[in-house]
Amino acid sequence: MQELHVCSPEPLQQFATALFRAVGADPDIAAEVGRHLINANLSGHDSHGVIRIPQYLALIEQGEIVPTARPEVLRERAVAGLIDAHRGLGQFAAAYALQWAVERARTHGLASAAIRSCPHIGRLGEYTERAGRQGFIGIVTVGVGGPGMGGTVLFGSRQRFLGTNPWSISVPARDRDPMVFDGASSAVAEGKVRFARSARKPLPEGVIVDRDGRPTTDAEDFYRGGGLLPLGGTVAGHKGYGLAMASLLIGALAMIDADEPYLWASTKSSAADRRGRAGGVFLLVLDPACFGDAERYQALVAEVLAAVKLAPPAVGVDEILIPGEPEARMRDRRSREGVPIPDETWEELCALGARFAVPLPQSA
Repeated sequence: MQELHVCSPEPLQQFATALFRAVGADPDIAAEVGRHLINANLSGHDSHGVIRIPQYLALIEQGEIVPTARPEVLRERAVAGLIDAHRGLGQFAAAYALQWAVERARTHGLASAAIRSCPHIGRLGEYTERAGRQGFIGIVTVGVGGPGMGGTVLFGSRQRFLGTNPWSISVPARDRDPMVFDGASSAVAEGKVRFARSARKPLPEGVIVDRDGRPTTDAEDFYRGGGLLPLGGTVAGHKGYGLAMASLLIGALAMIDADEPYLWASTKSSAADRRGRAGGVFLLVLDPACFGDAERYQALVAEVLAAVKLAPPAVGVDEILIPGEPEARMRDRRSREGVPIPDETWEELCALGARFAVPLPQSA
């Protein structure tokens, strides 16, 4: 079992922010990315937390992410906008797009945005939670795919073709946290495989296949040419496959007239290599007041969620949890107890801290 280092969230966030400042990001961009990463850790989604820092900094060095880039609205109507992230840090671009949509939804009742040339945006629930806490229904999806792309195999195939293509949906409720669904259309997110490898733990069965399409629980098999299975696995994987394809083709709205692809890890590939590939980020913000009294709607949602909590649990289950509730509870716990970081990730962060003269926070 690998050693875990436990850090207080605030110093860890300051460390992450300082690293992105060290590679050229403006203070507001670095702060947004640092906040997002630590909130992912606090929410229990370590696959989208500080474990991503070495990956992002490596991509910055390779020129695939431009830390100084800022999102730009290329085309807009009253309730729709096309935003170019210019390969800047994805968390900042997505937060910008969400706020753009929220401001228009306040006036027009709904608004949508598509984002092109956008790197990894992290945990989607971060954005829909923000919409939900402001009284809006929020929907965010990221889709990418094409021959040899992503890490998810097509249903019935062993060829990688799809990203994890996640969806997140939030619904506001009176006097309680919004309901927040956030999940990949693959059996698990690739970051979960990355974290399992870092922690040297086996994966559950039915999550990945090796390069020959055979089931495996060894995370290393994924990085040796294997692939993630669609949500539903070998029995009901057509459902995850369908969701992933929908995400991919909706995300493609971002690149209808783009000279460059969304595919931020493929900026050096030729036009021929990119044939059949597409992707982008899409989000929608909706004001329930479009359909009636928003307060009554939130009260109705709260009643439904309260009824969920009263449902009798199955044998061996202590409590029925509402989507988003595990994250809220984990945030409360880790805010008090600290964020656990596997030793391998800690060593990577130590090396980056030494390289960029950014001292690491103390760990327990």
